[in-house]
Amino acid sequence: MKTINLSLCLLLLASPLAAIAATFHPLETIQENVQSFVKASLDPAGQYQISSAQIDPRLHLPLCPEKMEIFPQSGNIRPGRNTLGIRCPGSDNWTIYSTVVIKSFEAVLVLTKQLSRNDKINLEHFTTETRDTSTLQAGYLTDPNAVINKQATRFIPAGSVLYRFHYSEPTLVKRGERVSIQSGKPGLLITSAGVAMMDGIKGQQINVKNVSSQRVIQATVVNQGLVNVYF
Repeated sequence: MKTINLSLCLLLLASPLAAIAATFHPLETIQENVQSFVKASLDPAGQYQISSAQIDPRLHLPLCPEKMEIFPQSGNIRPGRNTLGIRCPGSDNWTIYSTVVIKSFEAVLVLTKQLSRNDKINLEHFTTETRDTSTLQAGYLTDPNAVINKQATRFIPAGSVLYRFHYSEPTLVKRGERVSIQSGKPGLLITSAGVAMMDGIKGQQINVKNVSSQRVIQATVVNQGLVNVYF
């Protein structure tokens, strides 16, 4: 009766499996390469959370002897879901596609008190909170100076992230109000009384009726109750 060395048998069985495994590219290596590519494509000053590349574990890709080429399908890496192509340019060339989800965290302005239409916005109305901006619309606000002393364009409930469309320049002149009309040129200005025919914000041209002449002219809003016409 022959005695068979168990260790030798296991070694003989394992050798072909190891040889087969060595001919396939490790999926973990592909994921690491994708992770490095994504990190290098993002702003180093940002705060991100990057998911592992989603690759079908059943894939058996030939070992790639060349440096793999990784490219975003949309042309750019951005917060949210990204589809990436991974290409082996060697003789046994292959290309696969994977997805990576990027969360980008940033301090944004969030309302602590509700705002009604035409309310003047000040510091007591908002705070800053860190949010995943990949879930936000474009135009979210991060700079308090951008919104202080501006005017709400609509009702905005507390807890809302502030966006550019939530505010406008404050109305400095309202329709029917009496205004001072400055006319002439720098160094020689004449002031007369007028009535605004429409609302206006700073820098806007509006129709104004001169009280004395009853003529309707176009003037530029300078400040509250003040418009000018330069010749």
